[in-house]
Amino acid sequence: MKRTVARAAILGLFLPVLTPASGAAASEKADYVFKNGAVYTLESANPKAEAIAVTGKKISYVGTSQGADAFIGKNTKVIDLRGQMLLPGFVESHIHPTLAIFTLGADLQSDLLDEVLARTKAWSNAHPDAKVIQGFGWRYTLFSTTGPNKRDLDRLFPDKPVMLIAIDVHSAWVNSKALELAGIDARHPDPAPGVSFFQRDPQNNEPTGWVVETLAEQEVLAKLCPPTPESVNAAAAEKLREFSAAGITALWDAGIATIPTERGLEGYQQLENEGKLPVRIVASYYWNNPAITDPVEKVLALRRKFNSELVQARTLKILFDGGEAQHTAAMLKPYADQPDSRGEYQLDEKLVKAAVLKAQAIGLDTHAHALGDRAVRDYLDAVEAAQEAYPKSPSRHTAAHVSFLADDDVSRFLKLNVTLQTSAQWAMPDPTMYRSAQILGEDVCFREWYRMNSVLKAGGRLALGTDWPAANYSAIYRPLEAIQVAMTRAILPQYGKEQFTPVLPPLDERITLDQALKASTLDAAYVLGLEEKIGSLQVGKMADIVVLEKDLHDIPASEISTTKVKLTMMNGKITHRAQ
Repeated sequence: MKRTVARAAILGLFLPVLTPASGAAASEKADYVFKNGAVYTLESANPKAEAIAVTGKKISYVGTSQGADAFIGKNTKVIDLRGQMLLPGFVESHIHPTLAIFTLGADLQSDLLDEVLARTKAWSNAHPDAKVIQGFGWRYTLFSTTGPNKRDLDRLFPDKPVMLIAIDVHSAWVNSKALELAGIDARHPDPAPGVSFFQRDPQNNEPTGWVVETLAEQEVLAKLCPPTPESVNAAAAEKLREFSAAGITALWDAGIATIPTERGLEGYQQLENEGKLPVRIVASYYWNNPAITDPVEKVLALRRKFNSELVQARTLKILFDGGEAQHTAAMLKPYADQPDSRGEYQLDEKLVKAAVLKAQAIGLDTHAHALGDRAVRDYLDAVEAAQEAYPKSPSRHTAAHVSFLADDDVSRFLKLNVTLQTSAQWAMPDPTMYRSAQILGEDVCFREWYRMNSVLKAGGRLALGTDWPAANYSAIYRPLEAIQVAMTRAILPQYGKEQFTPVLPPLDERITLDQALKASTLDAAYVLGLEEKIGSLQVGKMADIVVLEKDLHDIPASEISTTKVKLTMMNGKITHRAQ
C-alpha cells in the first residue's frame, strides 16, 4: 500500500497525515469521519492517529483531526470521539456461532450441584411442553473424574429425557430416560472407544449418564431432539448480533457440528443476502469422524460453493485430541490420577499426517484442535513433514488451544510459521484449573499452561479466539475479557472469586496490552487469510472498526473487561451503537 506522509503538529504531538488511496480523493467526501479520538491503527510505522474517514466500504483517510476536515461534505456523518479509543474491529480466530443451539435451556454455570439441579428443575417447570429438558454449562468441578451420574437426574426427572451440555461442549449429562430413548444400554457400542464413549459402570457395563466427546453426544442428540437447520441458523443469527455488540467484525467458524456444514453456511449466506450479516465469516470443514479418511475433498467442495464477499469456506479443522477433564487430551506424560493413560487421539495420527500433507500439496489451510502437549508436537511434526515435501505451498497452519506446550516445541511456531491460536480467557486460576492440576500434576501444569509470551518472545505469531461456547469455567465471547486475562492471568471478578493462586502460573506468560490487541486483530486476521483487507487501520483496507469508551492504554488492566463498546462498524456499515 503506497502512502505519503505529511507531518503536522497537533496538541504538541507530531502525528502522520496519510493521503487517501487512489480513487478515493478527498473531493469525493466521506460517508463517515471519526475525529478527536485515540486512534490505534495496528500499523507499526504509524501506530497512533486522531481521525479516520470512511468512504463506502473502505478507509479513505487515517491521520489528524485537522486533516480529516477535508473529507467532510454536506452528507458526511461526523462522529466526535471526544478522546474515546478507535481501533480495528476485533477478529475472532476460533469460535462456534452455530453451537448457540447447545446453549439453550437452563444456565448451569454454577459451582454448586444443588443449584444446577434447581435451575434445571425451574427451567422444566417453565417449559412444561418441552420434549427434552435442556441445559448448558455444568462444570466438571461438580463431579469426580468419573463424571456426572444419571441417578441425580433420575430422582427429579424419572419420566422425561434430560440432556445437559457441559461447559466445554465436549460432553453431556443425561438421565435414564434419555439413554432409553437413544437406545444406549450395556450392549450398545461406543462410537470411538477410549475417545468418544458412554461412561460405564464397571460392575455391569451400564451407561452412567456421562456422554463423552462429540460423536457420542451427536448420537444421543440425533435420537432425542435433532437440531434443524432453521433452529440452528436462527440461534446463530441472534448470537452474531451479540458478537457485533462486543466489537467483533470478523470470525473464523471453528466447526458447524450440529447440522451439515453446507446448511449452516447457507444460513450465513442468507443473512448476507438480506443485508443482516454483521460480521465476516471464514468457515471450516469440521473433521471429527475417523470414518472420513479424506476430509480435504470435503473442504474443496465447500470452497467451490461458498466464496462470497462475507462468507467463505476454505480451511480444514482437525479435531486431533480432546480435553484433560475427560482424560482425552493427548499428553507427553501420563495423567497424574491415571498413570496408565496419556490420553487418546480423536483422529488417528496417520490420518492426520496424510490430511495435512494433502492440504499442503494443494495450498489448503489447516487448523488443528491440539490441546495437550503431545497433540501439539504431533501436529507440528505433521506440518513439518508437509512443508518439507511441498516447501512452496501457500498453506497456512494453526495449532488451536495449545493449553499445554513443552519447552522443545516453543521455537517451532516461528520455524514452521504455525500460528499459536489460544483462548486467553481460559488462563484464569479458577476451580477448573485447580482440578486440571490434580489430574495432570502441578509439575506439568505450572510449567506448561498457556505459554503465550514464550511463543511471542521466540518470534512466533499469536492469535486469540474465545472458542465460545466451549469454555473451562465460564462461556465467554467478549474479546475485552480475553484481553484482560491475557495480561493478568487473574480471574475476572464478574466470574468468580480468587481460587488456589492469585495468578495462573507460569507468571511470566502474561503479555502486554499491545501484544493482546495485535493477537485480537491483525494476527487473528492472518488466521482467516484476511490480513491484507482487515486487522489494521490503513487507507484502502475495509472499514471494520470498533470504538471503546476509554483508551485502554490509560486504564488499569483490571478495568479492561468492563470497558463498554460504543460502536462497531463492519464494511463501512454501523452494526452496533450503544445507547
